[in-house]
Formats: sequence, structure tokens, C-alpha cells
Amino acid sequence: MASYEEKLQQEAELWGSVDEANAATVPPDWRAHRHLRHNVISHTRDIDALLAQIQPGMKTLELGCASGWLTLAMAQRGADATGLDISEKSLQIARDYYEKVATETEGTTTYQRADLNRIELAPNSYDVIVTKGTLHHLVEMEHVIEQIYQALKPGGLFWINDSVGNSTLLTSLFAGGLMFILPTTVSYREKLGGLLKFGMRAPQRIRASMEAEGLSPFEGAGREHDWLKLVQERFIIEHQTRKPAVTGYLAHQISLPDAIALPLLRVIKVIDVALVKLRVLHSTSLVVYARKPV
Repeated sequence: MASYEEKLQQEAELWGSVDEANAATVPPDWRAHRHLRHNVISHTRDIDALLAQIQPGMKTLELGCASGWLTLAMAQRGADATGLDISEKSLQIARDYYEKVATETEGTTTYQRADLNRIELAPNSYDVIVTKGTLHHLVEMEHVIEQIYQALKPGGLFWINDSVGNSTLLTSLFAGGLMFILPTTVSYREKLGGLLKFGMRAPQRIRASMEAEGLSPFEGAGREHDWLKLVQERFIIEHQTRKPAVTGYLAHQISLPDAIALPLLRVIKVIDVALVKLRVLHSTSLVVYARKPV
């Protein structure tokens, strides 16, 4: 079995390679990323709402910044922005791009390598701390949440976009049915073969795919810890949004041009949101605005 340090290195290498491949086609800049299909469907409105909270002169921190586009976006709003990540390759992509746009960026950015499970942050240092898709990878959740709490200034904002808990059987069946019907990156022949092979276990396979099980050494490690409960115990929850259950997942899978895929996904999203509100489907994806008490 790999040691913690070995798994950490594997994690860094994997996400560094992913960011390298992405940066080859799309620059690590929110002005470009906001038009990507999965962002248009799932994230653009949320990120824009977050960025509207950023004011010139604020000191901000992103945990798990990857190639740095969100850290940079906060700097473009005038913040003194810092991004932390485990992958030196990802951080170098962020630094190299920032050098190209520094003169047109109102604020500043700094990118640093850090093991987030072991971070030690200076008290009362940040106006805003953000984390997107990072918490569910962490194994020292209580330590991380406590560090975030004490690092924020009184009244500071902790913004989270992440998953908590597991998908239900009905949600997996709904996602699986749509995956089977719609043209995706998996051929219909492979889908039929998978259905015949896995039978009653097919929904479990869909759930594993939705939760990216096994994608990286620490993928889903944080699901054993209820980060939402830890945040609720320390912070004032200003706003909490439960995202659609399956639409974001489908946005990555459908193999249609955007001109067709986006209208189709928007229709699915309306149905998805309604079924989540009716508690027919269960969404594990949340956006949370948490405020440190004054």
C-alpha cells in the first residue's frame, strides 16, 4: 500500500497533467473558462456571484487553486490573491500565465505549493477564502476548517463549491437512464455491453462514475467527513444552494456540439432542479456562503 507521501505525489502528478492538457487548449483565465460547456451549465453564475463580492484591496486565498484561474480572477477584481495547491506543475502553469497578464491585472497573485491537510495559516489574515472541488479530497477536515476559520478576519467570507455525501440509488438510475439514451463519449454498443455485464450492479457503476471514484489517490477521501456540519458549527451560513443532481455530470459526458448540447442540457437542468426540490433526486453538490462571526 502506498504511503501518504507517495499518494500525495501521485495526486500532484495527476492533476498537474490534467491542468497541463487543459492549458494547451484553454488559457487558465476565467474570461476563457466561463464559456466552457460544464461552466456554462453548472458554474458560471456561481463564480460570477462570488467575484462580485471581491473588492479592490481585499486579501483572498484559494485552497486547491490548480492552474490558478479563480485566484487570478479575484486579482483581476483588485484583490491581493494567493493560491495554494499540491501540484508544482499546476502552479507553474498559473505563474507563467500570470506573467503574461500581470500588467493588465488590477491586483496581484501569489502561487504557493502546500499540502492542504497540513496547512498553518496566519490568524485574521484574509477577507475571503474560497475552495472549489477540493474539500472532498482532504483527510484532515477538522484541521483544515479550523485553520480557515482562524485565518479569516471577523466578518470574512468562506465560499465553498463542493460535494458532500453520496448519490442515492434513484439519482444513479436517473443519470444512468439519460446516459443510456443520449449520445455520450461511450458508444451505444459499449453501453449495451456494460448493461448486460453488470446487470443490477449498473447503478453502482454509474454512482462510482458520478463521484469519480478512483480517479485520483485522494478522490472522495473527504466524503468520510461532513465538512458542511463542521462549517455550520463555526460559521454563520448566509446562503446555501443545492445544485442539480445529474446535469453537471452529463455536461462532461454528452458528445454533441455545444449548439445542440447546451439547449438540451438546459432543459434537463430545469427537470433536474425540480426533482431535487421535490426530493425525488438527491444532489451532493453545494455552493455555500459562510461568514465568520464578527
